[in-house]
Amino acid sequence: MKICTLSSGSKGNCTYIESGSTAVLIDQGLSLRELEKRAQGVGLDLSKVRMVAVTHEHTDHIKGVQAFCDKYGVKAFISPISAANAYAKYAVTSCELSVPFDGGISAGDMFLTPFRVHHDAAYTVGYQVEDGKKTLCIATDLGYVTASAGKRMCNADAVILESNHDKFMLEHGKYPYPLKVRIAGKNGHLSNDDAASVGVKLVQAGVKQLVLAHLSQDNNTPQTAYNTVISAMTAAHIRPGKDVAVTVASQFEPSLLTEII
Repeated sequence: MKICTLSSGSKGNCTYIESGSTAVLIDQGLSLRELEKRAQGVGLDLSKVRMVAVTHEHTDHIKGVQAFCDKYGVKAFISPISAANAYAKYAVTSCELSVPFDGGISAGDMFLTPFRVHHDAAYTVGYQVEDGKKTLCIATDLGYVTASAGKRMCNADAVILESNHDKFMLEHGKYPYPLKVRIAGKNGHLSNDDAASVGVKLVQAGVKQLVLAHLSQDNNTPQTAYNTVISAMTAAHIRPGKDVAVTVASQFEPSLLTEII
């Protein structure tokens, strides 16, 4: 299984996952033109994509879903609750309805299982993606990690995990107080400290790759997020680069297509 984070953050989210001759997208919050530009830049073949799996109905995750489905002739796998609560402008009409949403769905060699996470959308999920060899978990919008979500992530080889904000930067930043409360709440977003604490537990459980995702442009920096997580791992006697590979997903630049080790 190979992964590429094409975009991660409040301006758009999209992750490409490939196994064999098949690929899927987790979310598509970019314009179709921008998605294709980024995919071409790192050599991705979007014709391999068989499905867009949607985490929730917020615009930065869903706005490009229908355009992609229309052009590439695929369907979206989305909770009916999320589909019903999406803005009309970004309505998803090409939905996969062949199985109950909570039961998961197959795409080539991959099987995708949604799992609930706490976020201030109508219905938000992370995804567990398996291909019989490797397991990836994605959880990019959540206020805290529940026991059930944590168990899934601990059983993965690689995890894409939110590391949204630095607590000090959020507290002293320009956002209005109600928005600060929302972001820091249990239905908001994981802080760097939260990601560090969860990351230590994941590596101790056997996770070998950790991608920090959905960073705030206003209340975080890639270096701050990375340093916070690495410091916590070092304190727990984890050797970054040996015990685990830690990277940071970008809002503006796609990652390389990387094989899960």
